[in-house]
Amino acid sequence: MGTAVRIGSFVVAAVAIPFGLILAVGSSFENLTLAGVLYSFVAVGSGVVLVVAAFVAHGRARIAWTLVGAGVFAWGVGEVIWVMQASLGEIPFPGVADFFYVAGYPLIFAGVIALPYLRPGRFERIRLAIDATAGTLSLAVIMWVVYLSDVVSLGSDPLESFLNVAYPTADVLLFAALMVLAMRRSEQRLDLRIALLAGAIAVSAFGDVVFSIQTASDTYVEWGRLDATWLFSYGLFALTAWRVTRPARAQESTYRTARAWQLIAPYSAVAALFLARLLTSTGNDFLLNIATTAVAVLVVLRQNLAVREKRELLEKQRDDLVASVSHELRTPLTGIQGYAQILGESWHDLGDEDRDEMLETINTQANHLGHIVSDLIDVARDRLQNVSLTRVEYPADELVREAVAATGGEGRVRVEADSHARIWADPDRARQVLSNLITNALRYGGTEILVTAVDQGQMVALAVHDNGDGVPAKFQNDMWGRFERGLHKGNSSVSGSGIGLSVAKDLVIAHGGTIEYRTSELLGGACFEFTIPVPDQSGTALVGSGAALSG
Repeated sequence: MGTAVRIGSFVVAAVAIPFGLILAVGSSFENLTLAGVLYSFVAVGSGVVLVVAAFVAHGRARIAWTLVGAGVFAWGVGEVIWVMQASLGEIPFPGVADFFYVAGYPLIFAGVIALPYLRPGRFERIRLAIDATAGTLSLAVIMWVVYLSDVVSLGSDPLESFLNVAYPTADVLLFAALMVLAMRRSEQRLDLRIALLAGAIAVSAFGDVVFSIQTASDTYVEWGRLDATWLFSYGLFALTAWRVTRPARAQESTYRTARAWQLIAPYSAVAALFLARLLTSTGNDFLLNIATTAVAVLVVLRQNLAVREKRELLEKQRDDLVASVSHELRTPLTGIQGYAQILGESWHDLGDEDRDEMLETINTQANHLGHIVSDLIDVARDRLQNVSLTRVEYPADELVREAVAATGGEGRVRVEADSHARIWADPDRARQVLSNLITNALRYGGTEILVTAVDQGQMVALAVHDNGDGVPAKFQNDMWGRFERGLHKGNSSVSGSGIGLSVAKDLVIAHGGTIEYRTSELLGGACFEFTIPVPDQSGTALVGSGAALSG
């Protein structure tokens, strides 16, 4: 079905766009019968492919795209009736075509409202609603002041009066749908489905405004540039159907703050309203005063809400950080306290080997605790990439074994390291990087973990593979940031402070190496790989970026 929809979508767009260009450049179209057939095909076809494309989607998305497609199809039926009436030389008003036209607007608006989106938090939901309301109200009032008040009139009968009011109301629905699409919260940088749909609605709304002005001034010309506008709109609807069959995937960056257009869209309309208030002095003063006051109140409410939202967000981030760091510090501290207590109470009852093992564990956990505290201090001071490194030539396989032992991964972690591979690095800091990656694999990876060290000539590549689920695409960019915990953000029951990858990246850069994430080609889960320079065989020390070296 998807392939058939895509072919149909391209066929409709391939007819609509060239036909629209012919009309847009002012070329005459002598064969009016052919023009009517092509126009009807484009209008009805765009609605049909959208409705059919909706069945490729699932759940709420299917309902939403079906509603949008049904609305466009209703317009298409209206266009067919209009073309038939035009060929007979008489277009009645009100006519059957008008009711199909009017019916399409609420269907499209309902479909836009029903489109699934990334659920915002409580404050953001209210803020987005205020933004959309302010923008829609401003646009509606501007439309009324600029042209609707002149073109709307009561007809000679109730049906005509109804249509005279229904059309401008329908235009307001289109602008409201555009505002909703602009305010739509998405984890994707650019959802092409939404962009094409917004473009189609915007072009159609523009055509409606021009049509209202032209019919009021009796300057509308059939098969002219205005009809090209609607053809372009139907072409964009057809391309939207094509994109619906290929759902956009989450991009590498998660949605965090309002995008630029989400601030510009509603408040450019607000600015236009205030400008209209300044330039208009007769006929609409009362309406402008009421609308301007209402929008000003919404703006004040929005700013107060933003301040409160930011304060609560900072408090939540602080609480999450305290909970995460406390959990992270508690693990080594508990080990130190437990073994220290056993040694204090049973020193003489323990053999030398047991005492040495416990002391070694206390020393390892104390070093681990010290590194966590050091990481927190370094992160707070923003100086990890410029940390002082004491570089020595060090065996890569020994570094791997030490890192595995420091994380308690013996038995779970398999090691494959080149025995001849040697690195030029600060062993403590390189071990810290590898330990952070192994710790993450032990926490979040699957049942199998593999650490490799491969000599690549000028660099040694150290990688940690697992057979877990990997990192979701939407977190793969932000996971290198400080206190980022992906799916576990805000969940203090899952260990981790969210600084491990940030620290690892900065330390690798300080060594002059690189670090990256990819899907493991060996185990199928996550793979974090970083490189460390090898010793210069000529005897010249290799200097890493921003590192002060000794040794």
